[in-house]
Amino acid sequence: MKLFAFCCILSCLSIAVGQITWHQLGTSEYYIHDGTAVNHSAAVNACASMNATLARVKTTQVQQFLVQNKKKRTSYYIGLERINPTQTGFQWNDGTSVTSGETQWSGTGSNPDNSGGRENCVQLSKQWNDISCGTTMKYICERHADIIANGSSVKVVSSTYNSYTMLDVMYKMCFDTAPYKVEASVRMLHESLPYRFNVIPTVVQPHFFRIKLERVDIYSGWSPSEIKISWKAYFNTTVQIY
Repeated sequence: MKLFAFCCILSCLSIAVGQITWHQLGTSEYYIHDGTAVNHSAAVNACASMNATLARVKTTQVQQFLVQNKKKRTSYYIGLERINPTQTGFQWNDGTSVTSGETQWSGTGSNPDNSGGRENCVQLSKQWNDISCGTTMKYICERHADIIANGSSVKVVSSTYNSYTMLDVMYKMCFDTAPYKVEASVRMLHESLPYRFNVIPTVVQPHFFRIKLERVDIYSGWSPSEIKISWKAYFNTTVQIY
């Protein structure tokens, strides 16, 4: 994941989720599937189930990164498909065309050769090769890396009658889009106070989020107390800070 605002920026790392490892490069994460080999359609569906697509290898940097992280002498489906029978008739799965500066075809002009007139998909080994979409092989998925902004705020809170209160927390910055998720925790600044809370985000906006602060050790109100709220805001797209 990529952290910014109150923390450092990470350009390349690996994130393990269960048995799946995502390799991050810039603002993209890549999952290199080395399990059961499948055909192209199944590879597309497998990536989609993880909110991802087959990888788009549009730069030499991405090409080298994937070759470095994949298994040697193993080929993988990528997100490039033939849209017409010409040698240059390929398109990425985001609808963009392949430029001459992007191509990483193997051989010295012999590929893509469309052998048998049915090689409409592309595999990545050290370079690219066009193949039949019915061929079973591994695949590489790509998704946008989560961006995480984090910070903290100090508030004085109280509740006269109820065991909970609603509280708006400013990010101390303004994003051009709302995060898709916010996590928050609360700590009493006076350690002698035994208050314990559940923290439940209820509203998430580009410039603030609202939490329900619920005491779990009493069923009535409490006197004004100073707390520190620590939070993380998660984005799955590029954001601008104002």
